[in-house]
Amino acid sequence: MHLISFRPIFLHRLKQQLWTIKPCWRTLTDTCTSQEPFKIEEEDSIPSISVINDSLMHSIQSCSSLSTLFPLVRANLPQHRAHHIAAALLRACNIVRSCAYFHPINMEIYRKNLLDHPMFNLLCHLCEHRLLELNFEDHVNIMSSLVKLDIRMSSSESPFLRHLFTELAQTEYIEKFDLNLLNRFLIALVKKSNRHLLLPLYKPLLERFRQLLIQIGPSHTPATLKCTIGIMHLLGMAVPITNTQSDDTQAQKIAPIAGPDTFVRLLTLGGMFPEQMKRWIPHAFLSWTQNLHRILWFDLYLILSSAKRHFRRLNELFDLAVTRCITEFDQNHVLVDHDVLYMTCALYRYSKIKLKLRLNKRLHKCLDNFDPHEICLLYQHVNPDTCNDWDLLARIHQKLKQISLSSEEYEGDFWPMLTILTEHINKNIDYYTSEPAGADFIMYLRAEIERSKSRSNETWFIRDQHLAILTFYLKYALSGTAIPNNLMINADAIISQAGLKDTGTLLAGYYNAASLLSPDAANMTFQRQIEQIHRMLVRHKTEHLSNISIYPFSHLVNFLSHITSSRYNIDTPLLEPFYERLNSFDNQTSLSLRDVNNLSLLFSHSARLYPSLLDSMCSTLIDTQSTSLKLIATYFRCLYRVNYKPEQINDLCSLARHLYQNKDEIRSIDMLWIATANAGLFNQIDEDLLNDIFSLSFLDSVDQVSLKKNVLQLGQPLFRLNQIVCIDHPQLNIPWFNDRFGLEVALPEMRRHWLLRHTTFDHIESNLATILGGKEYLQTHTLSPYFHEIDFECILRLDNHQPVQCDQFNTMKNITRDKKLEIPEGCERVAIQLTTPNHYCHNTTHFVGSVEVSFRHLKKLGYRLVILPYYELSVIESSAARFRYLNNKLFKNNQ
Repeated sequence: MHLISFRPIFLHRLKQQLWTIKPCWRTLTDTCTSQEPFKIEEEDSIPSISVINDSLMHSIQSCSSLSTLFPLVRANLPQHRAHHIAAALLRACNIVRSCAYFHPINMEIYRKNLLDHPMFNLLCHLCEHRLLELNFEDHVNIMSSLVKLDIRMSSSESPFLRHLFTELAQTEYIEKFDLNLLNRFLIALVKKSNRHLLLPLYKPLLERFRQLLIQIGPSHTPATLKCTIGIMHLLGMAVPITNTQSDDTQAQKIAPIAGPDTFVRLLTLGGMFPEQMKRWIPHAFLSWTQNLHRILWFDLYLILSSAKRHFRRLNELFDLAVTRCITEFDQNHVLVDHDVLYMTCALYRYSKIKLKLRLNKRLHKCLDNFDPHEICLLYQHVNPDTCNDWDLLARIHQKLKQISLSSEEYEGDFWPMLTILTEHINKNIDYYTSEPAGADFIMYLRAEIERSKSRSNETWFIRDQHLAILTFYLKYALSGTAIPNNLMINADAIISQAGLKDTGTLLAGYYNAASLLSPDAANMTFQRQIEQIHRMLVRHKTEHLSNISIYPFSHLVNFLSHITSSRYNIDTPLLEPFYERLNSFDNQTSLSLRDVNNLSLLFSHSARLYPSLLDSMCSTLIDTQSTSLKLIATYFRCLYRVNYKPEQINDLCSLARHLYQNKDEIRSIDMLWIATANAGLFNQIDEDLLNDIFSLSFLDSVDQVSLKKNVLQLGQPLFRLNQIVCIDHPQLNIPWFNDRFGLEVALPEMRRHWLLRHTTFDHIESNLATILGGKEYLQTHTLSPYFHEIDFECILRLDNHQPVQCDQFNTMKNITRDKKLEIPEGCERVAIQLTTPNHYCHNTTHFVGSVEVSFRHLKKLGYRLVILPYYELSVIESSAARFRYLNNKLFKNNQ
């Protein structure tokens, strides 16, 4: 990232409309060029068209807005030569890119306005007819500028760009590319949605790259070395893989003899060529397993970091790497410091405690030999979320203090380090408030930021950095310390530019800060600041609602999934328009498996019922060949949560049974959720799955996990499944064995919940006692024989509806005995359930799955169920009306 110098009034000028800038105002580009040259990214710095000393060219390159550029072009059309037209095209693209960088929310508007502008179309038309007058370098410059505006090389969107590419793709042009042009040509294709056009050109491009490397030889400069690395990466991402059978045969021949590092970069292809990767991955995996001892730990780290995204056999490869690591430790292999570093980065986060202890011991020995760059990389994997060695963490944080904004050498590592704090560390934030080393590190970072903001040259942070700083202050609010005023001054302008991801991290930071404040000891200034930030977020996102249509569907899903799955319960009106967009889902929108996974997690957390979207998710799982049993389990958990049966659920259940019989990879928790949804919601029985779950070996593994981790993780799903099979499917003859869990875990959890009674509950209890003739006829907070929670219970005679004292029939006294409900002769047991909004899917009267199953079980056990919906009680104004309502429910409505 680069720091940009500008003054506070600059943020005000950013609000001007790009297309209607008045002459008396200095434009965006004027402001930037008046100080240091402005660069968006290193790869964006485009060489100018061949320099010609004429006044028209100078005027074109001096234009700072389209409102001055296009009139200049129109007024001088007769004088334009090819290089003038090309320069005008480049200038127009750069102006739009500069403004869109500071207002990414308006990128689509800027792009559309440029494409629809008649002068831009005229420039493209003129340039197309004068291509032969331009050299191949000018072609690359123009193509790169247009592609970076996200213009596709399709005949429908930009015939000129496609024509330009066709001319440039000729072999005689490619043979003239130098390293810089080759690098930028590849960036324009591979990094955008035009990469399919690169496949036919792969061999001539690769041959030209080989020739350039031979010409340069050992005399590399920093610029040529940077281009070389970039080209290697880009060409690796664009490996041409066709659909012919010969490729499979060729791959099988190559894999055994290929070097161990041949397939290191292969996994970066996963997102681009998913179908072809299915054939190549087995060959790559064979090469890795056979040559694992020869692969450098750095390359192994690259493989595993890519595999987390694209490689389903990660666990097997990870286990092999762990075995190699343990072997090298046991045999006392000589490991250089870099081996220890990349070994740790590859394995630490997901390794077991014994291996972590050995890695910690090695890190203690070589930590002082790492420079701050390497410490920053290590910090991504060894941090309070993953490491319990406080001494090691203290040393790492002490070394991280060498990374300073005032240090030119390590300034670039400051922002990745801040990103780790704001985005990656979520489980153990308390380390930075309770541990002296952590709190001292946070204070050091604050001092660095505030020192940079108070320098005499008024150093200001660009948008991404400013947003990261705001999130940092919100997330690590030590004793409610106020955010410095010089950061809050520009908060409104910066938040107005926040994208979906930025909004999500800021919201998570806001709710963290709000949860830490206590009314009696809160810093009032800080409390006022965080509320101000929240209002800014709501206001600006409300203003941007008209642009929600420009967000890709997958981006909306990722954003909402990130927000609702954070450790804080985020529920704000700000999110409703995004959910409305999901609810208006267009069946023509295609869903990926990643979308299905994120939507399943989203609906599980938020209890949102969108039937059309759930049906489409089901279709995607059925129609996609690479669907895994783990993903089906996540989807089933979502369906159970929202209590919904898709139209094609029978087909999906058949697929799940098929995958399970074929031993598809699955976790214990996934097995429980699949069985629970099948038996409890879909009324389908997978006997093989149930036999495996209720086997002694599986139950013993559940006990072992419960002893080591949270007892609710597997114990509670198994408890609910046991209820379902005993009550809904008694023909299976599966015994009830969860009394101990019910008494030691479920019942104490219910009692903690009962302490939070609301006033409506007390009013209902009082009215029911009056209706029945006394409190001795009413029980509150009771349980069914299978530990179902009941709010109120009474016993009524069937003939005259008179109440019966129910102390002797209290289930709580003998809940571990016979599971048959005891009902006095000639009487009925009435279970009265008071619902809350949590009993229903969001903003509906549709019960969530757990409530639906619980109420069904109470009826099957023999209770007469009386439901008191909260939305009916909330509209009753008087006590007399509530009394009549409860009397009618109890005696007249037999549900």
